[in-house]
Amino acid sequence: MKIDKIPGSIDEFIAMRDMTAHTPEGGLACFIVALHHFSVGHPDGLSMMIICRDINDLSQSNAPGNYKGYTIGNSELQLTKMQLGKQNYIPASYFAGSAPENNYTIPQNGAEFIMSTNAYSGDIASGRIKIYVLCSGAATPRPATMVVNDKGIWKVKEYSSLITGIQAPRSDQRQDNL
Repeated sequence: MKIDKIPGSIDEFIAMRDMTAHTPEGGLACFIVALHHFSVGHPDGLSMMIICRDINDLSQSNAPGNYKGYTIGNSELQLTKMQLGKQNYIPASYFAGSAPENNYTIPQNGAEFIMSTNAYSGDIASGRIKIYVLCSGAATPRPATMVVNDKGIWKVKEYSSLITGIQAPRSDQRQDNL
């Protein structure tokens, strides 16, 4: 799955989502971009994540940080903040070309994600499928469950494996010169 340009604003993000998320892989790519923006403190990062989530998993809210009256549940948001607070480079590890050796540097010319399914992923026709995305900081690809909404846009249903710890970037690895 390839994205030509990583969006910088919420309007650019929605335009990308509208073009890309008509497949489960496209929906997951959008979520990874949103997760990356959230992890680096982009002002629209949380809104981007909300846009990519299944509406049945969102809470109605008028509090700051909501998007069109919805937000991510408090326990989910706290877990995401905690995990990314420890390793804010986790989302970057899903971008092809990033690696511990280059400190999970994201390529400048768009983004590519290497995704797959397996015999137990489910079926696109059912409207629910598990997609695996290659992670340069882990030994195996990481899964996320995707569901399609009534407009044909694929949204993230479950993503906890995408925020679990990975190998530290080279700049953070202990160097032993004994």
